[in-house]
Amino acid sequence: MSTEALYGVFHTGHVRVALPLDELREVIMRPPSFSKLPTTAEGLLGAVNLRHIVIPVLDLCRLAGYANDDDRNGKVIVIVGLGQGEQMFGLLAEEIEGVAKIPREALQQTTVAGGRPALFSHTFERPEDGEVVSLLDAHAITELPGVPVVRDTVSRTAITGAGENTKDNSRRTVLLLRCGPIGLCIDVGHVYSVIPQLTLHPSPLDGVTCRGVVHLHDKAVPAVDPLKLLGLGSVPDDGNLRGLVIAMPRGLVVLTVSDIADITSVPVGEVLPLPPVGMRKDGFLTGVLRTAEGDQHLLLDGEALRADAELDTLGSLGVPLAGSAPPPASVAAASREKVTGPEGRRVVPSVRKFLTYSVGMEAATPLAQITEILPYPQHAIGLDSGGALLGVFTHRKLSVPLLSLPALLGIHDAPDPATARVLLIDAPSGELLGFVVPALHAIEDSVWEESDREDTGDPGALLQRGPLVKIGSEAQGRLLPNIDLSALAAAELSVA
Repeated sequence: MSTEALYGVFHTGHVRVALPLDELREVIMRPPSFSKLPTTAEGLLGAVNLRHIVIPVLDLCRLAGYANDDDRNGKVIVIVGLGQGEQMFGLLAEEIEGVAKIPREALQQTTVAGGRPALFSHTFERPEDGEVVSLLDAHAITELPGVPVVRDTVSRTAITGAGENTKDNSRRTVLLLRCGPIGLCIDVGHVYSVIPQLTLHPSPLDGVTCRGVVHLHDKAVPAVDPLKLLGLGSVPDDGNLRGLVIAMPRGLVVLTVSDIADITSVPVGEVLPLPPVGMRKDGFLTGVLRTAEGDQHLLLDGEALRADAELDTLGSLGVPLAGSAPPPASVAAASREKVTGPEGRRVVPSVRKFLTYSVGMEAATPLAQITEILPYPQHAIGLDSGGALLGVFTHRKLSVPLLSLPALLGIHDAPDPATARVLLIDAPSGELLGFVVPALHAIEDSVWEESDREDTGDPGALLQRGPLVKIGSEAQGRLLPNIDLSALAAAELSVA
């Protein structure tokens, strides 16, 4: 029988890692500086004072043996706790990416040969985007030579004021959400998965609370506006919605949110009751949570959501997408078999994630090539180069050129900064390049990719004579130009 476990996923530098949620104590913002400790252990940045507990903070990239990065990739600190506060330390992280629910049999045990200790014990594939995530071995980190950890001996009564008998096991771990101006949160145990970039499709289910459907696991899954459900207005759609997937008894439902902010662990006593007037008492909200930073969040009752007859009915209406079929029994075996596609083209069966977008026409790029997706930076320095270079901006303490992807591909309509998106590509030499596209479409699976189309070496010919990829399904998919942005980035750097 399959069992599932919840993991908090975050990334630091180019490394995407996870921790079991019972080890992920909370997440705090990085301070301007770290307090020094009288030791020089590898990867030790210093310490932070967290509610009178001195927490050593480590740079995971340095621990793993990557080149000194001047800890520039850290915006938050993930607090790791083992046992009942017996061992605690912090890890510098760039961003928290949400919660993943993974079957235990999907974890792949990993060993590392040689003298360097292994910092992770297993790897797994994140369901929503296929990204590889390494499961950290927190105990192994605490046993590295010279790495300090701290024991939490501070009385919980002094910290929380929640009463003499408050203990660590009376804490709850919640996912913090932002829905426009309103903060919500929910216990992570009720989270099925997180969708980092949501694409809504119209549906006959559209109504007061249902905003359409999301294509997820080969099904059209209803998407619900949580603020409409709560009678608190509606979540503004700025084109950059996220999705929180809830498993109902008869299917899945996606809650549309503006942002998925953080994971935090809080004492049960810090959840305050709802005010006596002005709030709906329909059971979906159980209280108000105030975080250590002073932000206020309404606490969703996951059990009440799962027990709601209307939401359960919506979940049961998720239907298979037309033409969807189960993946091949062995994708690895299929990928080695060349078949003949349209017009005699030689193609390779392929099931991987592609980002589709507009460049004056629709195109696609393997999602694994793209490091980040950003709005067009407001404070970019505009340059009138007469070519594809639109400007320069700074990101991760690097100067990043903004290159118009349509212009590179021979289409000279300038993207509108108000709606454009920047696809960041990491070059092997360490530089970042930003390719500007007028609009994003979706993250979708491929069916096959053209394998032996001749490379013209001319970016302007890619849309007409470059390799193709079939996106969607065999029956109803689209043939799109397969734009290799990593190769484009290398080409641009070689002539710079």
